[in-house]
Amino acid sequence: MELTLKKSNNVAILTRDIQLARKFYADVLHLPIVKESATKIEFQTGESCFYIIKNDEMENTVLEYLVNNLEAAKEYLLENGCEIVKWEGKGRDCYMKDPFGTIFNLWEEKTEK
Repeated sequence: MELTLKKSNNVAILTRDIQLARKFYADVLHLPIVKESATKIEFQTGESCFYIIKNDEMENTVLEYLVNNLEAAKEYLLENGCEIVKWEGKGRDCYMKDPFGTIFNLWEEKTEK
């Protein structure tokens, strides 16, 4: 099976202060809130999903790539200079950092058989 990676329409902002981020994105930029909890806020922006996620350990922007094989993508990217930032496994956060400092999440896309 050939490994495929493609950019998804999801972007997340990790922040220590979720209420301050909520105020900015909802009140200043007027993004509509779709779902909200104490640790995550989801905004819909056209065809994209934009998330604010409470994270006490780091603040960063997280892009997302869809892959057809999560473990194969992890190994391939590690072999090519990426490093693991957070790895919870399939269906959960799988953050990696590329050689240029960009953090991204890998998400295994369901494929039809």
